[in-house]
Amino acid sequence: MKTTVPTILLALLFFSVSGCESPSQERRPADYEARSIVSLSPNLTEILFDLGLGEQIVGVTIHCTQPPAAETKEKIGDFLNPNLEKIVSLDPDLIVAEHWPSSRTVPQLKKFGLHVFETISPKSLQEISQTIREIGQIVNRSERAEDLVGEMQSRFQLIQERSQKLSHRPSVYVEIDLPSWTIGKNSFITEALEVCGFRNLFDDMGRPALEVSKEVIVSRNPDVILSFTVSAAEIRRRPGWTDIQAVKRGYIIDTMDEGLLSRGNHHLVEGMEQLQRRILEMLDAN
Repeated sequence: MKTTVPTILLALLFFSVSGCESPSQERRPADYEARSIVSLSPNLTEILFDLGLGEQIVGVTIHCTQPPAAETKEKIGDFLNPNLEKIVSLDPDLIVAEHWPSSRTVPQLKKFGLHVFETISPKSLQEISQTIREIGQIVNRSERAEDLVGEMQSRFQLIQERSQKLSHRPSVYVEIDLPSWTIGKNSFITEALEVCGFRNLFDDMGRPALEVSKEVIVSRNPDVILSFTVSAAEIRRRPGWTDIQAVKRGYIIDTMDEGLLSRGNHHLVEGMEQLQRRILEMLDAN
Protein backbone atom coordinates (compact mmCIF):
# COMPACT_ATOMS: atom_id res chain seq x y z
CA MET A 1 0.00 0.00 0.00
CA LYS A 2 1.36 3.42 -0.92
CA THR A 3 2.22 5.65 2.02
CA THR A 4 0.61 9.06 1.61
CA VAL A 5 1.98 12.40 2.78
CA PRO A 6 -0.71 12.74 5.48
CA THR A 7 0.21 9.30 6.82
CA ILE A 8 3.86 10.34 6.91
CA LEU A 9 2.93 13.51 8.80
CA LEU A 10 0.94 11.45 11.28
CA ALA A 11 3.91 9.16 11.86
CA LEU A 12 6.21 12.12 12.35
CA LEU A 13 3.90 13.66 14.91
CA PHE A 14 3.85 10.43 16.90
CA PHE A 15 7.59 9.94 16.68
CA SER A 16 8.33 13.53 17.73
CA VAL A 17 7.04 13.38 21.29
CA SER A 18 10.54 13.59 22.75
CA GLY A 19 11.76 16.50 24.85
CA CYS A 20 12.79 19.85 23.46
CA GLU A 21 16.51 19.41 24.11
CA SER A 22 18.73 18.14 21.33
CA PRO A 23 20.51 14.83 21.92
CA SER A 24 24.15 15.02 22.85
CA GLN A 25 26.37 15.30 19.78
CA GLU A 26 29.90 14.26 18.96
CA ARG A 27 32.03 17.39 18.62
CA ARG A 28 33.80 18.02 15.33
CA PRO A 29 36.67 20.42 14.45
CA ALA A 30 35.62 23.99 13.67
CA ASP A 31 36.77 23.62 10.07
CA TYR A 32 34.97 20.29 9.56
CA GLU A 33 32.98 20.09 6.34
CA ALA A 34 31.12 17.03 5.17
CA ARG A 35 31.90 15.84 1.66
CA SER A 36 29.12 13.22 1.44
CA ILE A 37 25.84 13.50 3.31
CA VAL A 38 22.84 11.22 3.81
CA SER A 39 19.58 12.80 5.00
CA LEU A 40 16.98 10.72 6.83
CA SER A 41 14.25 13.37 6.93
CA PRO A 42 12.49 15.42 4.23
CA ASN A 43 12.65 18.67 6.20
CA LEU A 44 16.40 18.29 6.73
CA THR A 45 16.95 17.48 3.06
CA GLU A 46 15.33 20.76 2.06
CA ILE A 47 17.44 22.66 4.59
CA LEU A 48 20.65 21.09 3.28
CA PHE A 49 19.82 21.97 -0.30
CA ASP A 50 19.01 25.56 0.61
CA LEU A 51 22.27 25.81 2.50
CA GLY A 52 23.98 25.11 -0.81
CA LEU A 53 24.93 21.48 -0.14
CA GLY A 54 23.09 19.75 -2.96
CA GLU A 55 26.30 18.40 -4.49
CA GLN A 56 27.39 16.82 -1.20
CA ILE A 57 24.12 14.93 -0.66
CA VAL A 58 24.55 11.30 -1.73
CA GLY A 59 21.43 9.69 -0.26
CA VAL A 60 17.91 10.62 0.84
CA THR A 61 14.70 8.84 1.79
CA ILE A 62 11.98 7.97 -0.69
CA HIS A 63 9.91 10.77 0.88
CA CYS A 64 12.52 13.44 0.19
CA THR A 65 10.92 14.86 -2.95
CA GLN A 66 11.78 18.54 -2.60
CA PRO A 67 13.55 20.28 -4.14
CA PRO A 68 13.23 18.39 -7.44
CA ALA A 69 16.99 17.71 -7.40
CA ALA A 70 16.40 15.46 -4.38
CA GLU A 71 14.72 12.96 -6.71
CA THR A 72 18.06 12.41 -8.46
CA LYS A 73 19.79 11.23 -5.28
CA GLU A 74 20.21 7.63 -4.18
CA LYS A 75 17.19 6.43 -2.23
CA ILE A 76 17.88 4.72 1.07
CA GLY A 77 14.31 3.59 1.78
CA ASP A 78 11.65 4.80 4.15
CA PHE A 79 12.84 7.23 6.80
CA LEU A 80 11.21 5.16 9.54
CA ASN A 81 12.88 1.95 8.32
CA PRO A 82 15.85 2.90 6.14
CA ASN A 83 18.04 0.42 4.31
CA LEU A 84 21.08 0.37 6.59
CA GLU A 85 23.22 -1.62 4.13
CA LYS A 86 22.52 0.95 1.43
CA ILE A 87 23.50 3.80 3.73
CA VAL A 88 26.75 2.09 4.69
CA SER A 89 27.54 1.42 1.01
CA LEU A 90 27.31 5.16 0.27
CA ASP A 91 30.13 5.73 2.80
CA PRO A 92 28.81 9.10 4.05
CA ASP A 93 30.92 11.17 6.39
CA LEU A 94 27.74 12.78 7.78
CA ILE A 95 24.21 11.50 8.33
CA VAL A 96 21.52 13.93 9.51
CA ALA A 97 18.38 12.69 11.23
CA GLU A 98 15.60 13.79 13.54
CA HIS A 99 15.75 12.40 17.07
CA TRP A 100 13.02 9.81 17.70
CA PRO A 101 13.51 7.96 21.00
CA SER A 102 11.68 4.86 19.78
CA SER A 103 13.77 4.52 16.61
CA ARG A 104 16.70 2.12 16.55
CA THR A 105 18.13 3.48 13.32
CA VAL A 106 20.65 5.95 14.75
CA PRO A 107 22.16 3.56 17.32
CA GLN A 108 22.57 0.96 14.59
CA LEU A 109 24.27 3.44 12.26
CA LYS A 110 26.62 4.53 15.02
CA LYS A 111 27.64 0.89 15.54
CA PHE A 112 28.98 1.01 11.98
CA GLY A 113 31.18 3.93 13.02
CA LEU A 114 29.18 6.46 11.00
CA HIS A 115 28.87 10.09 12.13
CA VAL A 116 25.18 10.86 12.78
CA PHE A 117 23.96 14.31 13.71
CA GLU A 118 20.49 14.35 15.27
CA THR A 119 18.26 17.38 15.49
CA ILE A 120 15.11 17.71 17.53
CA SER A 121 11.84 17.04 15.75
CA PRO A 122 10.47 20.60 15.91
CA LYS A 123 7.13 21.27 17.57
CA SER A 124 7.26 25.08 17.42
CA LEU A 125 8.41 27.89 15.15
CA GLN A 126 11.30 28.59 17.50
CA GLU A 127 12.44 24.97 17.28
CA ILE A 128 12.33 25.17 13.48
CA SER A 129 14.75 28.09 13.66
CA GLN A 130 16.88 26.11 16.09
CA THR A 131 17.00 23.13 13.71
CA ILE A 132 18.10 25.30 10.77
CA ARG A 133 20.84 26.87 12.87
CA GLU A 134 22.05 23.49 14.15
CA ILE A 135 22.29 22.06 10.65
CA GLY A 136 24.04 25.22 9.45
CA GLN A 137 26.57 24.92 12.24
CA ILE A 138 27.40 21.25 11.69
CA VAL A 139 28.00 21.79 7.95
CA ASN A 140 29.81 25.13 8.33
CA ARG A 141 27.03 27.14 6.73
CA SER A 142 26.03 29.19 9.79
CA GLU A 143 25.89 32.49 7.90
CA ARG A 144 23.58 31.08 5.25
CA ALA A 145 21.48 29.42 7.97
CA GLU A 146 21.05 32.80 9.69
CA ASP A 147 19.90 34.26 6.37
CA LEU A 148 17.24 31.55 6.04
CA VAL A 149 16.06 32.08 9.62
CA GLY A 150 16.07 35.86 9.26
CA GLU A 151 14.00 35.79 6.07
CA MET A 152 11.56 33.31 7.59
CA GLN A 153 11.08 35.42 10.72
CA SER A 154 10.59 38.61 8.69
CA ARG A 155 7.85 36.91 6.72
CA PHE A 156 6.30 35.62 9.96
CA GLN A 157 6.08 39.25 11.08
CA LEU A 158 4.31 40.31 7.88
CA ILE A 159 1.86 37.42 8.23
CA GLN A 160 1.12 38.46 11.80
CA GLU A 161 0.57 42.06 10.71
CA ARG A 162 -1.92 40.96 8.05
CA SER A 163 -3.78 38.96 10.67
CA GLN A 164 -4.64 42.21 12.46
CA LYS A 165 -7.37 42.91 9.89
CA LEU A 166 -9.40 39.98 11.26
CA SER A 167 -12.24 40.93 13.59
CA HIS A 168 -12.14 37.43 15.12
CA ARG A 169 -9.98 34.31 14.94
CA PRO A 170 -11.67 31.72 12.71
CA SER A 171 -11.41 28.16 13.98
CA VAL A 172 -9.78 25.68 11.58
CA TYR A 173 -10.24 21.92 11.58
CA VAL A 174 -7.13 20.34 10.01
CA GLU A 175 -7.66 16.79 8.76
CA ILE A 176 -4.24 15.19 8.30
CA ASP A 177 -5.36 11.60 7.75
CA LEU A 178 -8.45 9.41 7.61
CA PRO A 179 -10.80 8.76 9.22
CA SER A 180 -10.48 11.96 11.28
CA TRP A 181 -6.92 12.43 12.49
CA THR A 182 -6.02 15.99 13.35
CA ILE A 183 -3.41 18.04 15.19
CA GLY A 184 -3.39 19.07 18.82
CA LYS A 185 -1.66 21.79 20.77
CA ASN A 186 1.91 20.46 20.63
CA SER A 187 2.46 20.99 16.91
CA PHE A 188 4.14 23.77 14.96
CA ILE A 189 1.10 23.73 12.67
CA THR A 190 -1.04 24.95 15.57
CA GLU A 191 1.37 27.82 16.23
CA ALA A 192 1.50 28.59 12.51
CA LEU A 193 -2.29 28.93 12.47
CA GLU A 194 -2.12 31.30 15.44
CA VAL A 195 0.42 33.55 13.69
CA CYS A 196 -1.89 33.63 10.67
CA GLY A 197 -4.72 34.85 12.90
CA PHE A 198 -6.60 31.56 13.12
CA ARG A 199 -7.22 28.95 15.82
CA ASN A 200 -6.73 25.21 15.62
CA LEU A 201 -10.10 23.63 16.45
CA PHE A 202 -8.35 21.20 18.79
CA ASP A 203 -5.76 23.49 20.36
CA ASP A 204 -6.99 22.39 23.79
CA MET A 205 -5.67 18.86 23.25
CA GLY A 206 -2.12 18.36 24.55
CA ARG A 207 -1.10 15.67 22.09
CA PRO A 208 0.61 16.55 18.79
CA ALA A 209 -1.87 14.34 16.89
CA LEU A 210 -5.12 12.65 17.79
CA GLU A 211 -8.09 10.89 16.28
CA VAL A 212 -11.38 12.64 16.99
CA SER A 213 -14.94 11.56 16.37
CA LYS A 214 -16.90 13.15 13.59
CA GLU A 215 -19.60 14.00 16.15
CA VAL A 216 -17.12 16.10 18.13
CA ILE A 217 -16.02 17.90 14.97
CA VAL A 218 -19.63 18.72 14.14
CA SER A 219 -20.32 19.93 17.67
CA ARG A 220 -17.25 22.17 17.66
CA ASN A 221 -18.48 23.64 14.37
CA PRO A 222 -15.27 24.87 12.66
CA ASP A 223 -15.30 28.04 10.59
CA VAL A 224 -12.81 26.58 8.09
CA ILE A 225 -11.82 23.04 7.12
CA LEU A 226 -8.32 22.31 5.81
CA SER A 227 -8.13 18.81 4.35
CA PHE A 228 -4.92 16.98 3.48
CA THR A 229 -6.87 13.84 2.72
CA VAL A 230 -10.08 14.18 0.71
CA SER A 231 -11.81 16.65 -1.57
CA ALA A 232 -14.26 19.32 -0.52
CA ALA A 233 -16.99 17.41 -2.35
CA GLU A 234 -16.37 14.33 -0.22
CA ILE A 235 -16.47 16.38 2.96
CA ARG A 236 -19.79 17.93 1.96
CA ARG A 237 -21.22 14.43 1.52
CA ARG A 238 -20.40 13.34 5.05
CA PRO A 239 -23.56 12.65 7.07
CA GLY A 240 -24.36 15.48 9.46
CA TRP A 241 -21.63 17.79 8.21
CA THR A 242 -23.99 20.07 6.29
CA ASP A 243 -24.68 21.88 9.58
CA ILE A 244 -21.03 22.88 10.01
CA GLN A 245 -20.38 26.56 9.31
CA ALA A 246 -17.37 25.78 7.10
CA VAL A 247 -19.50 23.49 4.93
CA LYS A 248 -22.46 25.88 4.78
CA ARG A 249 -20.25 28.74 3.59
CA GLY A 250 -17.98 26.68 1.37
CA TYR A 251 -14.92 27.42 3.49
CA ILE A 252 -13.18 24.15 2.69
CA ILE A 253 -9.58 24.13 1.46
CA ASP A 254 -8.50 20.90 -0.20
CA THR A 255 -5.77 22.00 -2.63
CA MET A 256 -3.04 23.25 -0.31
CA ASP A 257 0.47 21.87 -0.77
CA GLU A 258 0.52 19.88 2.46
CA GLY A 259 4.29 19.52 2.24
CA LEU A 260 4.71 23.22 2.89
CA LEU A 261 2.69 23.02 6.09
CA SER A 262 3.83 19.63 7.35
CA ARG A 263 7.63 19.84 7.06
CA GLY A 264 9.32 21.61 9.90
CA ASN A 265 11.64 23.96 8.05
CA HIS A 266 11.78 27.46 6.55
CA HIS A 267 9.36 26.54 3.74
CA LEU A 268 6.57 26.47 6.34
CA VAL A 269 6.27 30.23 5.91
CA GLU A 270 5.27 29.72 2.26
CA GLY A 271 2.43 27.45 3.35
CA MET A 272 1.37 29.98 5.99
CA GLU A 273 1.27 32.76 3.41
CA GLN A 274 -0.80 30.65 1.03
CA LEU A 275 -3.23 29.52 3.73
CA GLN A 276 -3.68 33.00 5.17
CA ARG A 277 -4.31 34.43 1.71
CA ARG A 278 -6.89 31.76 0.90
CA ILE A 279 -8.82 32.23 4.13
CA LEU A 280 -8.70 36.02 3.99
CA GLU A 281 -10.04 35.90 0.43
CA MET A 282 -12.89 33.65 1.59
CA LEU A 283 -13.78 36.02 4.42
CA ASP A 284 -13.53 39.13 2.22
CA ALA A 285 -15.85 37.58 -0.36
CA ASN A 286 -18.69 37.32 2.21
